[in-house]
Amino acid sequence: MSSTSQKNIAIVGVGGIGTHILRALVATNLANVVALTRSTTVHPHHHHYLHLHSHEQQHSSPPRKTLPSDLSSVSLIEADYNNVPAVTAIFKEHDIEIVISTVPAAGLHAQYTLADAAKASGTVKLFVPSEWGLPSEGASHRGEDNTFGIKDGLSAHLRTLGLPYTRFFTGFFIGYLPWFVGIDTNHVVNVIGKGETPFSVTSEEDIGGFVAHVLTTVPSSSPHLKNQCLRIQGDRITMRDLARIYHKPLEFVPEGDEVPAKTPEEAALKTFLQIEADGGMASTGWDRLTETERGDAGSANWLWEGHVWKRVEDSI
Repeated sequence: MSSTSQKNIAIVGVGGIGTHILRALVATNLANVVALTRSTTVHPHHHHYLHLHSHEQQHSSPPRKTLPSDLSSVSLIEADYNNVPAVTAIFKEHDIEIVISTVPAAGLHAQYTLADAAKASGTVKLFVPSEWGLPSEGASHRGEDNTFGIKDGLSAHLRTLGLPYTRFFTGFFIGYLPWFVGIDTNHVVNVIGKGETPFSVTSEEDIGGFVAHVLTTVPSSSPHLKNQCLRIQGDRITMRDLARIYHKPLEFVPEGDEVPAKTPEEAALKTFLQIEADGGMASTGWDRLTETERGDAGSANWLWEGHVWKRVEDSI
């Protein structure tokens, strides 16, 4: 495949991380991108811990009807994600080769119909499900009734359809770390546990850049992408490191208490995520099935040759 040929890519959901990926795709000049936004209001059943990589989408926000001004050249198409024939028609019309889903936790179940539409289109060769966070591989096999289980269950559906996929495990977003440790609430780094367990973090800009680089320069049928979990890592840190980097006091959350937050929902979410991090599950090298560290956090970074990944210090 010529590296100069353009790929037709559809990105589903353009809030938060979706905007970073879209911006990076446009910057490559190697992709014709269309963006889909949902046309119907989603009424999620409430799970306070549903979103595992950013807090911005834990509430069902209205779909974005306009793109940032620098992305105004991208076609924004409203679609009912649950209408398979309608979405299939969009993918066919634009001869879409790759579908990237960035739907928030509340909309994860819609990915089943998006996948069905991608398969039915006959044009889609690769489906990128909405992961963008901690590794979920193995969660459904363990019967986890949470976001990890929902995300992992989709890969089984994609295998059943015979639709190749690439999953991106990123760790926490660097931009949300001050929120994650409660600096936004009481100006200290609030920690559950001893704060000594290392975890993976990646900047939103690097996530967007990596996804765009890999999907536009590596053939969709490549064994590097086909049915792979790409484990990236911009930085590897501990909670104690964060206190040092942010020049904030370290405060240990008493057992049974929650991480300070502005709402009860946010407190529950932060606490859930910190318990995951304290247990080692926030390393992109974590294996949920065996509950062990695989040792391969950042193992996919090499696919973006020569890139210097942003560290937490760079965000200060």
